Amino acid sequence: MSDRLVSRPKVEGFPLIGIGLLIVVTLVLAGYSAHQKREQARLEQVNIATSTPVMARLLVFKDGFAGDVDVIDASSGERLKPITGEAGFARTVLRTLARERIQKGGSPDEPFQLSRTQSDTLELLDPITGLRLDLGAFGPDQAKAFLPYLLQANDKKGTP
Repeated sequence: MSDRLVSRPKVEGFPLIGIGLLIVVTLVLAGYSAHQKREQARLEQVNIATSTPVMARLLVFKDGFAGDVDVIDASSGERLKPITGEAGFARTVLRTLARERIQKGGSPDEPFQLSRTQSDTLELLDPITGLRLDLGAFGPDQAKAFLPYLLQANDKKGTP
């Protein structure tokens, strides 16, 4: 064995205070972030409870011929214009909702509710899983993929 001493750097004074402050600030920010997330979730629950549909339509989406998505009005059984072509956003939304529904033991034959709320929000709700998507949150162009299905129902009733 060697009698040599190993020198270790000492952390004291300003560096030690800086490290301590960094740890405290990190903990405070993490706590604040967690608080904000809880508050946001609570507000979203309140918004969901108070968002009353102005227009709504129950729709069934099924895989169709050549990759199309058939759209059926659940109330009347009427076949609507299918979702064709790319329509990547609509397909992704429907695929995600269908996957969640199947994981929770639901049937793909049950309808989804497409609605416009008092706050002019276009929403797609899965009554089986309780998932609610604000389609406008993805941008106005994305919401337009679903809007015609709601407007068709409104036009047939003769209301603006």
